[in-house]
Amino acid sequence: MFKEIFYFGAIRLYLFDSNTGGCQRNMILVLITLFASIMLEHDVIATEIPGKHDFGMRTRFQEVDDNWLKDAQAFTTRLKLTSRFSLDHNEQWQLLVEPNLAYAFNDGDYNSVTVKKSTSPIPDPQSFNWSQINLQYASDSNWQITLGRQPLAFDNERHIGTVEFWQTPQSFDALTYEFNDQVNWHLQYSYTNKVHRIFGHEATSTIPKDDIRYGLIDQRPANELGAHRLSAHLVNLTYKTEDNLSLVSYGYSVENKDLARFSTHTLGVRISDEFKPEKIKYRYTVEFATQQNAYNNPVDYRAWYSLLEAGIQYKSHRLQLSQEVLSENNWQGFITPLGTNHKFQGWADIFTGYGMQTGLRDHYLTYQGRYKKLRWRSVFHRFKNYKNGSTIGNEFDLELAYRATRKWEFKLVYADYKTKQGLYYFPKANHNLSTWFVSVAYNI
Repeated sequence: MFKEIFYFGAIRLYLFDSNTGGCQRNMILVLITLFASIMLEHDVIATEIPGKHDFGMRTRFQEVDDNWLKDAQAFTTRLKLTSRFSLDHNEQWQLLVEPNLAYAFNDGDYNSVTVKKSTSPIPDPQSFNWSQINLQYASDSNWQITLGRQPLAFDNERHIGTVEFWQTPQSFDALTYEFNDQVNWHLQYSYTNKVHRIFGHEATSTIPKDDIRYGLIDQRPANELGAHRLSAHLVNLTYKTEDNLSLVSYGYSVENKDLARFSTHTLGVRISDEFKPEKIKYRYTVEFATQQNAYNNPVDYRAWYSLLEAGIQYKSHRLQLSQEVLSENNWQGFITPLGTNHKFQGWADIFTGYGMQTGLRDHYLTYQGRYKKLRWRSVFHRFKNYKNGSTIGNEFDLELAYRATRKWEFKLVYADYKTKQGLYYFPKANHNLSTWFVSVAYNI
């Protein structure tokens, strides 16, 4: 049978889908991709098949110690193959294709959210997806147009991002216009009618039989769907001076047709700069945004977001103090459902969640450094209630990474959240949770 894998307006793309069983199919894909990686390493594909091909792999074991829900473990691998084909002699027209496989070695016996179990969630479901299928045209005048499935990442990805941490990254069916003069101006505009989320295309409205909710609810909650239908206009304009002062303004108008409470208008500005008068480099960032309900959103609210950062760097050592505030109005907090949320508010994912976000004040101190091929980063968070300023909880995060070569990286990450006064309408914040993972990655 044929399965639709991409659509944008009248443009639709189909792929033959065999009836091979899920586990058997995934094992075949693993073997094929591993074989392709070996050929890429020895330039076999590069010499025999037209185009440029890039293989990536990341294997990760994660464990969660959850005092509220049960403990969880996930042992997964991500395999991707990025192929770029030039369609003309000047290489202005290009076709980019990127299949992505997330494979679970423990047969998906954990709460991947896509298949819910009675344990702490680790949203890395076993899934095969097309992360990219797009056509690009690059002009001789600093502008480029991309049509098709593609990643979108603006600024630090707080509002719009790819969520590359999880094994299935986020991508968009979109038409994107980009102008970048490589000196001062960078304009990005995207219209997107669909977002493919980290839960994979298997996360449809149907509840699978191995989900603990099977037979209890009729369909999957909308916040867990693997794709959301959108009508979104995303604009981001950056002006950068010769002295590294960066001025950004953005506007994101999103109509979410599958989850109305994710429909919003967001407007914001961001200023960042760095300078080095002598041996110490100084950095700062100031950002402010407003948000309100839009289109089909049933909640009438107006909320705001702010980020203040100040840091110093001496050689390879960097210290930074930050404050991030997501306000709340009418019981609705400032939300960023299209952002790379795992990067923010702690790596234990207490507050990022996979549905709604609550109003929050996050004060955090970051120290990072590097010695030869070893680098490290530690972050201490103090989370406060937006409304009354009480301390919800604290979190300590630690990351150690060793980059053996330009493409191979080994990583150990630990995150420990300790609840204090908690948040009475946000149960997850009222219980201690710690998680750690080890990973080995090639070209990711």
